Amino acid sequence: RTRKRPKSDAISISSMDISIDSDISKKKKRRRITEVASSIFSSSTLGSKQRNSLHRSFTIQPSTPDLSFVNNETDTGTLKKKHKNNIENSNNFTIKSWILDVANINTKDKPNHILSRKEIKRQEAIYELYCGENVFISDLCILKDFYYEPLLSSGIFSSDELATVFGNITQLIEIHNKLKNELFDLRDKHGFTETVGSIILNWIPTLTKPYLERCRTQIWAKHLLDEKRSTNKRFQSFLKKRLESPHSVDLWTYIDVARSRIVKYPLLIKEILRHTIVTHIDQTSLKEAYDLISNLLKNIDKIMGDAECQLAQSKINIKLDYDPIKCIENATELITQGQLKDTRGMKFQCFLFNTGFAITRSTRSASKRYNLFCPVIPNEQICISTDEKSDICYGFKIGDHILITEDGHGKRHWIDSFNKVHKCSINSIENVIDNEKENEEILTPSKTNRSTRLSMNKISENNFSLTLKRSFLKQKRSSIGLI
Repeated sequence: RTRKRPKSDAISISSMDISIDSDISKKKKRRRITEVASSIFSSSTLGSKQRNSLHRSFTIQPSTPDLSFVNNETDTGTLKKKHKNNIENSNNFTIKSWILDVANINTKDKPNHILSRKEIKRQEAIYELYCGENVFISDLCILKDFYYEPLLSSGIFSSDELATVFGNITQLIEIHNKLKNELFDLRDKHGFTETVGSIILNWIPTLTKPYLERCRTQIWAKHLLDEKRSTNKRFQSFLKKRLESPHSVDLWTYIDVARSRIVKYPLLIKEILRHTIVTHIDQTSLKEAYDLISNLLKNIDKIMGDAECQLAQSKINIKLDYDPIKCIENATELITQGQLKDTRGMKFQCFLFNTGFAITRSTRSASKRYNLFCPVIPNEQICISTDEKSDICYGFKIGDHILITEDGHGKRHWIDSFNKVHKCSINSIENVIDNEKENEEILTPSKTNRSTRLSMNKISENNFSLTLKRSFLKQKRSSIGLI
């Protein structure tokens, strides 16, 4: 048995509250779900009061002491006025509900009009799409008024750099304003939207070109912003002044808002479709719209992957002695990258491409570039080994190098990434074997003898038979299984 500890003389801040009305020692009673629901939906007046209080608490306040940046920037009062208008138009953090804000079904024209629960949820889903567009447009306007336009006349960025960082903001605002206005016009005098599928279906193709370009350049935009932030003092001063405003948001959050918005459309459309009855006219058009936006996201994902690979390639100073077969130059996909250490604590920036593994060291220049530390390891020669009994629990060995990650999660991530490269290599070998087998089966007996002689000559030339390929494949599989 353990003895009880003697009472400590130390006191906490909470124990200082010895007032009669103190509720520390009282157990708070849990409220019922019905009580919570009734408190939210008791009346529209109460809801509006809550929305106003939330709006005052969470939105960016227009009373910023200094919104100016350079002497030739637009008048500070004008910026404050724009800021206030954007806040009032968006109500960013207001709780929105169609049945409280829009619905007006108890009218003389439709005194007995009753909506089913499913139809109400459908209207709420459509209204959520509308409110999201409203907030998104407001964020784009803030990005344009408080970041893009001041930087346009500051001389910190060139015109090409501004195009890379901000893209065509005006075009995006116009595109999303179109959908917002059309969704508003679809409502009847009771606030009810009958059909929405055709509008969304016709609107989605207008996203393809601007969003593919925006997401492609966004990878380079992040790199450019990081460089400017670390090397340009005027840009540092600009960002500091913007962040001094209450509840301000970092520039990158506004730049990334377009990508964050586009990935939500499949979920929003699916939610509307889920609450649409099977016989409704919107069923077909909403399904087509969902397929369109899903294909667009796949293309965006591919184009961002290509841009990420190109950016990584541009950071590495390639030496032909260390990369004679041009693994880095011929790479089409960056599997992963990150910082690893050796057993002495020396830091390396490592890049795993679909063609090979590069270990680099950062240069001393201001721009983040890397020199190859050792020859690039082609993916066919990558062999990973881990020793669980070793003192280095977060490390793995590749070739002659022992590399250490930050933690177990990092180690698992790198091993999974190497497995992905191995899988691609094995799949390509399996395809070669299957193709050769199919060709052998298709050939006629007379041609088979001829093809056999040709294939034997080919084997003797390459010194790598089909049997060796199969054994190599088996070794690959077993090596992966040991990881």
